[in-house]
Amino acid sequence: MRHTSFLACLFCLLAGHLNAQSYSGTGGIIADDGSINDFTIEISDLSPDTLSAAHGLVSVCFKITHSWVSDLDIRLISPTGENMMLASGLGADTDNYDNTCFTMTVPVHILDGTPPYNGAYRPFTSLGNANNGKSGNGTWILRILDTYAYADAGDLISWTLNFGTNAPVAEAFPGTKLPVIMLTTDNITIPNEPKIDGYIRVFNNESGNLNYPTDIPVFESHMAIEVRGSSSQMFPKKNFSFETQDADGNDLETELLGLPGEEDWILYAPYTDKSFLRDAIAYELGNDMGQYAPGTRLCEVFINGDYHGVYWLEEKIKRDNNRVDIKKLNPADTLGDALTGGYLLKVDRDDGEGSYFFSNHAGTFENMAPLIVYEDPEGQDLHPKQKDYISNYFHQFESALYGNDFKDPSTGYRAYVDVNSAIDYFIICELGHNVDAYRLSTFFYKDRNSVDSLFHFGPLWDFNLAFGNVDYCESQWVEGWTYINSGGCSNTPRWWERFLEDPYYQDRLKCRYDSLRQTVLSTEAILHYVDSTGLLLQESADRNYDRWPILSRYVWPNFFIGDTYEQELDYLKQWLVGRLDWMDANIPGECTPVSSIHDINQEVLVLSPNPAKSSFRIRILSNDLQHFDLRINNVNGVLVKAQKAVANGQEIDIVALPAGVYIVSVSNLVGGQYQEKLVISE
Repeated sequence: MRHTSFLACLFCLLAGHLNAQSYSGTGGIIADDGSINDFTIEISDLSPDTLSAAHGLVSVCFKITHSWVSDLDIRLISPTGENMMLASGLGADTDNYDNTCFTMTVPVHILDGTPPYNGAYRPFTSLGNANNGKSGNGTWILRILDTYAYADAGDLISWTLNFGTNAPVAEAFPGTKLPVIMLTTDNITIPNEPKIDGYIRVFNNESGNLNYPTDIPVFESHMAIEVRGSSSQMFPKKNFSFETQDADGNDLETELLGLPGEEDWILYAPYTDKSFLRDAIAYELGNDMGQYAPGTRLCEVFINGDYHGVYWLEEKIKRDNNRVDIKKLNPADTLGDALTGGYLLKVDRDDGEGSYFFSNHAGTFENMAPLIVYEDPEGQDLHPKQKDYISNYFHQFESALYGNDFKDPSTGYRAYVDVNSAIDYFIICELGHNVDAYRLSTFFYKDRNSVDSLFHFGPLWDFNLAFGNVDYCESQWVEGWTYINSGGCSNTPRWWERFLEDPYYQDRLKCRYDSLRQTVLSTEAILHYVDSTGLLLQESADRNYDRWPILSRYVWPNFFIGDTYEQELDYLKQWLVGRLDWMDANIPGECTPVSSIHDINQEVLVLSPNPAKSSFRIRILSNDLQHFDLRINNVNGVLVKAQKAVANGQEIDIVALPAGVYIVSVSNLVGGQYQEKLVISE
């Protein structure tokens, strides 16, 4: 129905719009069951009907009664499919949008409003997207999704569209150095769960030219997609989990942006981390240290034609030959060696599926046991015998760790834990002073006994609240240990506290840390990564913060609030330097050579991947061996391969060697020698 309301007239007069036309729609209940609520206005007499700067959409106004308005995702969809986010994830636990208008003619962004929102605000997406030279006649949709189902109900009371002269227009996308990913879901708002169908297109001009969403895609496929994350779901810029699929909905394993082939992927949305870099720093360092960490690629994302800013495409943590490379555990594997692996577990919250068990020992909260989640396979995919096996094996590990003989290499924790992985995991968690470390998203895994009977810690995950980006649990400071501080804020296993009571662990930690500080953890190397990636991101960051104008605004739980992207990078670098200085002065243990043959697989020698199949790359994280002789012996001491003058970083062919466990030794002319265990898988 077309009419001119008092609010619409007043708004148009204040904004200076002539030839104003207003259309109103009816309201209704905003369902609280996770379903999408569409409210429509049919327009057939807009004149002129072509939307442009001369005459186009200038505002959309509505009134909503709803408790806890941060649950609401509110969008306007034009007759030609332009999808414009007006508001999402705002207002926390407060109520209502009272006579709220969205327009591009005011300086105040909806981020700066306070519920009950009353007056005129700028939306997240420019209304100029609608004024694109296409017809404005047809069905306009106000789409509202209550993202937190079965909690708070509400109603749309009324809504109005206003058209006039001097209308805004969207700026053309200028192209980007980063790859572009376009997601389409027929304008359906992506829910938390279940996954919905969609389509993905990837644009990546590897010739060095800029990328545009109008280019020919280098990859495209069907997909199933959903919102992911825990606390991050409160933010308007969402994280997503998606699966690439064929036209029939079957999993489609594919390489994306050079990452190894898989079908399960993450699109991580840096929002509270205004540098965009904190997750990537942790994963980059983890991989450089020889441990698997998720591969990442920067990109810019469009969703249903709406620009959503800078994202990271990331590998989802799962068992896979190119990710956590352990044996696949099938439901029928209930006997013998097959029962013993592989299992991927994590310390985390209840997943809501009952897919977990409890530790037999309290964490830092008295009388509260940490919760261990079956990650891959998930609990519902495990046979009861498999659950019994891995939970009992875990309890044996903790009994050995907390027992009187825990330092004994044969009967203590070292009989169950790969110390190398525990130390590397500790170093990165502590470097980041990660408030979530050890208590959330703390992954560890176990392969079959015939391959490796030890628990390995990792992969690293979820560092967006690390590196000084948090204002609680003492984690904003460069001083202090995370394994102590975070325990005061949430229930945390006491594993690392106990490890550090063992002088052997302390000394290995000291040697490993000192060695890494000369290589991948050098201050120069880390700052170079921040500077070079920040430079690559500069133009993309500007676009991102036009879309999400949160610079100079507090976003939970920021400790530092920069006015510019450069200030955010400078703070991150200053924090990293301070943290490294503090750790240099406070890392426990002593590092002294005990023989000419260094038992140094936890210090210097890195074989990657390990386990390997047809080849592996050998790296020496030390300056004393840049060329060396190589020897590979089987577990019986028989020499099976020898090679002279191997270069640091060289790939070694092992196609001729059968599956099994081997010892790799490297030595230089002056007698320096290093050893590492290599597992060759089938």
